[in-house]
Amino acid sequence: MKKILLGIALALFAMLPDAVRAQVVVQVPSFVAPSTLFDFGNGPLEMRVVQGNALFATASSTGVGSTSGSATLLTLTAIPATPPCNGCIISGTGITSGTTVSSSNGSLLTLSALMTVSASTAVAWGAACPTTPTGPQTPFQAGVSGDTPFYTQARICGYGAAGPGASVVAFPIGAH
Repeated sequence: MKKILLGIALALFAMLPDAVRAQVVVQVPSFVAPSTLFDFGNGPLEMRVVQGNALFATASSTGVGSTSGSATLLTLTAIPATPPCNGCIISGTGITSGTTVSSSNGSLLTLSALMTVSASTAVAWGAACPTTPTGPQTPFQAGVSGDTPFYTQARICGYGAAGPGASVVAFPIGAH
């Protein structure tokens, strides 16, 4: 009898429209406290300030380097003033999109996969967010700014404005 009832229940469930059976995912906003930093990670991302005010900036740097054939070790021609952070995306001719820096030590970067990078190749990477906003900054305000895309692979850094800080939702571009 239990098998029959289970079969009937499954048949009824199968007849429900897809919208009823779909799973709903709710994303909880990240809180960016006043006058503090929040690292949202690698872009590209779309940002939505739900409550409060925040500043957003990107953190990145560049250098010149190469590999010795197909290798994970990338040698830069100089020690970068702003080194990449572990897990930051790196790009350049010969580097597959989505490759990250596993570790860095001076002018030596370990990549997340084997790459072949020719001599004197310009490379760019995401860097750790600075403790205070530097470079171009964009102020955002809940209810005013709307959803704002950051079409960058650099780190996206949020800073809580004076006052209450901000509640921010970050999601892949166009995923809302």
